[in-house]
Amino acid sequence: MNTDHQAMQALKTQLMKNVAELPLIKQFHMRLVKPDTWIIEPFCPSSDAPRVHLLIGETYALVIDPTDTPYDLRAYIQTYVTDKPLLVANTHSHNDHTYANYLFDDCTIYMSEICQQELRQARTHSPKLDALGHAYASYNEGTVVRPGDVIELGGRPVQVLGCTPCHAASSLLFLDEKAGILFTGDEIDAGQVNIWNQPVEVFRDNIVMLLGLRDRFDTICCPHNGTPMHADVLRYFLENCDRIMSGIEGDMDKGSTSYLLNPFEPRSPESVDHRRWDPLIRRSEWKSTAINYNIDLIFREQLKGPYRKADPHASSVKDKC
Repeated sequence: MNTDHQAMQALKTQLMKNVAELPLIKQFHMRLVKPDTWIIEPFCPSSDAPRVHLLIGETYALVIDPTDTPYDLRAYIQTYVTDKPLLVANTHSHNDHTYANYLFDDCTIYMSEICQQELRQARTHSPKLDALGHAYASYNEGTVVRPGDVIELGGRPVQVLGCTPCHAASSLLFLDEKAGILFTGDEIDAGQVNIWNQPVEVFRDNIVMLLGLRDRFDTICCPHNGTPMHADVLRYFLENCDRIMSGIEGDMDKGSTSYLLNPFEPRSPESVDHRRWDPLIRRSEWKSTAINYNIDLIFREQLKGPYRKADPHASSVKDKC
């Protein structure tokens, strides 16, 4: 392993240990998005961790994606934000969104059926440890919700929305129409959206669907790189898709401070190179949006194949360029 990378890893681990020794109130910081709607972020996160979103109703408070924080998120919420009973919703099954589910094992945790299956499968493997040595091991089976269902917080209904998953097969979106906020998981994100193995055309259809609901929300809360966003960013994503589908090819270099070159993301230089120079993936940037996509999967018709499946984790990508 590169010695500079080892030094960065060691420094980051020490910083996290230092944060863990601070009083609980100093381990996180939070921002008010709208009344009774908070973004909570840990100081010195364990990775390029997504933000936690907390919605407070008259009866319950809803935690959207506990993330993979190594600090006691639940204690922070219940000590400094609300004493209402907690509910949890997972937008999808990826580790950086669900590892800290274990802090809420006695709560109802809403998720898609595929998310439930994938988390159940993950439990069959040895528990993973966070950067501070805690075991991520949630044994809550989860409560399956489907598009059209409503999570009632008491005077604040949160609607479950579906889409054709482009980032993760387990994805759900959550709409808080009363507050005018759409919570998208990684299907819509600041910095970039990664849709390596779904056609750009399918992603575009999702954008069109959400634009059809535009009068029900004015704010998008996404997990990574910058939140909240004004809902009009959807129009820029649509324009970006149209540019790609018209034949304007994105850059091969996918390095950015919000994706591969984030100094707080624990990736080795080799791993960064493998993803950065994957010969199938391009990065299309347009008006504050970025889409990382597979050049063999621009149109839905290409799913009928044969097409080359992008593998951003491949070990010899750069050699193929």
